[in-house]
Amino acid sequence: MESTRSPNLNRLGAVYGLLWGVVALVILKGIGFSGKQFMLMTGLYLLGSIPTGILVTRLLAGRLGRAKGWAAWPYGPLALLLGTLTFAANMLVIHAVYDLGQSLTWRGLLESLQGVRFHDSLIMFWWYPLYGFISIVPIFLAVGNCWDLRRRMILASAQD
Repeated sequence: MESTRSPNLNRLGAVYGLLWGVVALVILKGIGFSGKQFMLMTGLYLLGSIPTGILVTRLLAGRLGRAKGWAAWPYGPLALLLGTLTFAANMLVIHAVYDLGQSLTWRGLLESLQGVRFHDSLIMFWWYPLYGFISIVPIFLAVGNCWDLRRRMILASAQD
């Protein structure tokens, strides 16, 4: 029996985000990341995926709840693009804070702030969407994700 309560979009988005973080890690593993670098990326990717999932879920929940039938499928690629770009922004911040923290161990605050390498992280705004769409499977996962969110929103609105 399915619940007809309104979904907690923050919790649902966090779960979606964590699952998408796992997808991103599988893609990283597939392109050759391993060892110590991969272990560091695991924590950072999962940390960055939670706010991404919450934001994309909140942005699309209302629209998907009103979508009729198969009209919801174009939201999948849109959600994938929004998610990868939001994830890149989150990772930009996470990498900047990480670089700052590492730099503070041997430099002063002003030198550390000047040493944060944003330019190294800006490439993520290109690579993350590229890998998401080239890998093909994330497109279908995003459509399925949107279909699930749509179903949950319709069930919640039927209760009202």
